[in-house]
Amino acid sequence: MTFFVLDGLIKVTIMVNIMINKKFLIPFLFTPIIFVLSACGDSDNSDDSPEQAKFSLGISDAPIDEADAVFIEIDEITIAGTETTVISTFTNENDEVVETIKINLLDFQGPDQLKIVDEAQGVTMLPGTYSMELLVVDSGSYVLLDNDATEYSIKVPSSRLRLGDFEVSATSIQIGDTPAYTIEFNLRESLVMRGNNPTKNGYIIKPHGVHIVSEYGTLKGDVSSDHTNLGSCIVYLYEGNPTELGDSYDTEDETFEGETPTATAPLISTLVAVDGTYSIGFVAEGSYTIALMCGTDIDDNIQYNALTIPSPAGNKTTVEIVKGDVKTIDF
Repeated sequence: MTFFVLDGLIKVTIMVNIMINKKFLIPFLFTPIIFVLSACGDSDNSDDSPEQAKFSLGISDAPIDEADAVFIEIDEITIAGTETTVISTFTNENDEVVETIKINLLDFQGPDQLKIVDEAQGVTMLPGTYSMELLVVDSGSYVLLDNDATEYSIKVPSSRLRLGDFEVSATSIQIGDTPAYTIEFNLRESLVMRGNNPTKNGYIIKPHGVHIVSEYGTLKGDVSSDHTNLGSCIVYLYEGNPTELGDSYDTEDETFEGETPTATAPLISTLVAVDGTYSIGFVAEGSYTIALMCGTDIDDNIQYNALTIPSPAGNKTTVEIVKGDVKTIDF
């Protein structure tokens, strides 16, 4: 998985997996959502240059409960590294060029994505390590909950969502309508509700849980009724092979309480659907541990809840992901 988040002729697919705060008994699961960007930038590198990498970008999310929609509107994308590229125009689903792009992340879950920057736009950049920053339109970014017409605003500090580093490579290219890079919003990890439930004070999306990937695979599977009969189930994905598996938490959040847990927090978590299936898209190449926890859907993504993982015991395994993989792991 190549990460976080263009200008010139660039080919990038961005996948975003967004997760909503469990703290308020709202189990939000987000599968990756992808969008296509049409860009213009300040780089004047020629597409004919052998050193230039074409750029394309998409957005994705993970499944979520108790939310009808999670909208994010982007006004500009800045990619900084060896050079700086600014993308200020985008291509929507109807192939129309627009000055801002507004996406309902819940429309692009799991392995689905929306391309927002197409390689044909001619965005290019030198291969290397870059960081991405999204300029968010506050008025167009909000959450709609089930049976609730209120638009709960999504607040991003200074309206700028700063993502982590990702690698731009000349070998990462767009294939058909699939962008080379994807922003994956894992809302279960990155979307946090502020204020007490039901007196909410909107949501915050944090870089924690939002990744930019390029070389990726997909995980999916079925969960036995012997497990789902115990209650709601969550599938957790961890980098490597941790000795102690923890639930979701964020010690860097200003509201985190207590000492730093010894248990490793998951990279991604997703709620198992009512039919017993789950899917995790845009998993970067690498080694992972995947585990099941049944009996509750309450997992605060800031505070450590000391949930027993795996539960029932024995429901975990390691898995290797390579580009293009579709791995099936059943529990």
